[in-house]
Amino acid sequence: MQDYSAAIENMLLTIVALGYQSCWYEGHITDEDRICDKIAAILSVPENYDVVCILPVGEAESEPSIPKKKGFEERAWFNTFKG
Repeated sequence: MQDYSAAIENMLLTIVALGYQSCWYEGHITDEDRICDKIAAILSVPENYDVVCILPVGEAESEPSIPKKKGFEERAWFNTFKG
């Protein structure tokens, strides 16, 4: 799982560097909705493959807004756990 997550992050960074936008859609969100099966059917993916995620790529309709981050002191600490 870490391998594909790292690869997808690199793809997302490259997509933005090329002037496009994307959104990571997870295929296996829950066992109940099986969105991966719906995506596989739309894309004609053979049954012996699993759709883990998809990255639609295109031009953004509007400029993406960046959420406000907490201060560094609230996000990181050293030599102790602060829950």
